[in-house]
Amino acid sequence: MTATQWLELPSRLDRSRLPMPDTTADFLQVCQLANLITSLFWGHNDFYESPENRLAAARPRPDLRTDYVVAREDDDEDDPGRIVGFGFLAATPATATAEVWVGVHPGFRRRGVGAALLAGIEAEALRRGHTALQSWTDNVLVDPDDAGPPAVRSGAPDAAFAAAHGYDLAQLEWCSVLALREAAGRARQVASACTLGEDYELVGWEGACPGEYAESMAGLLGRMPAEAPRGGLEIVPEAWDVDRLRVEERAREQIHLTLVTTAVLHRPSGRLVGHSDVETFRDLPQVAYQGSTLVHPDHRGRHLALLLKAANVSRLVRSRPATERLYAWTARENEAILRANETLGFRPVSAHPGWQKRTGGSGRPGPGGSIW
Repeated sequence: MTATQWLELPSRLDRSRLPMPDTTADFLQVCQLANLITSLFWGHNDFYESPENRLAAARPRPDLRTDYVVAREDDDEDDPGRIVGFGFLAATPATATAEVWVGVHPGFRRRGVGAALLAGIEAEALRRGHTALQSWTDNVLVDPDDAGPPAVRSGAPDAAFAAAHGYDLAQLEWCSVLALREAAGRARQVASACTLGEDYELVGWEGACPGEYAESMAGLLGRMPAEAPRGGLEIVPEAWDVDRLRVEERAREQIHLTLVTTAVLHRPSGRLVGHSDVETFRDLPQVAYQGSTLVHPDHRGRHLALLLKAANVSRLVRSRPATERLYAWTARENEAILRANETLGFRPVSAHPGWQKRTGGSGRPGPGGSIW
């Protein structure tokens, strides 16, 4: 039989003595299971997350609290207390929204482990006043050479689990990948073919945003929740200022995440009016992940999004020559970005649906996580 409990996070990962402290041993089991689940879906380790990074990301922040719950197998005499499933609840305190994630070892699925974990998370979310939950899943891999767009497979484990527990399909993104060595020349050609005009200038940096751009960069980030296509997912406004920008940057440093950013400066106003960034991790030099791309509505219609993405791909190739692949997630209705991705050579590789559930009250759902 299995039993669930909320996990006490270690203050640090202490591997210096045996037996290891229980908090360290338990958290390492969670990390190992998370990476196993991810690698089994994808067939590779491009989405590996180190224990150090996962622990740093789970540290409490004023704007985010993350709590882990685990399921243990109590009947295994050779490995008593083995963790066979886990999940987490992540939310901003005193808000109605929360993220959820549930994962179960393949050998222990269809035994009610995932249902027990999710029930515990939902009960705790409701107790804290989080009455609206959202989640994202990896649904199905697709052949990148197939001309058809990815679609949700309702019989896939994630979709069946979501439907069985009252989560409705609210959005669909396509996960695409760009082979950087093959795309470098095309990105340069695209960037050189785009004309900025006298009113605009490309600027770029790695890591923290330069001080002279921080205020307008925070303004762009604050527009993202409302501007990004969300399908049926309800939008939660976000307040961004320079202080929050700096908090986010310090949090990225803790997980060894460096943003490679290209932005467009509007010379007459002296403000940034668009940006595109890519996430790179020290632990995974071979891959990178597309972050946000946004152009202010007043400056659209000039192919700035395509230029920003192309210029940033070129910047990434120059500064990270060991990086081989760039992944991106794009809403199916975001035609402008999908066209830009296709122009640069991105190829769809999976369907990535977003699910939504209300657990009571009148709260509004927040940003997503994943259900397995």
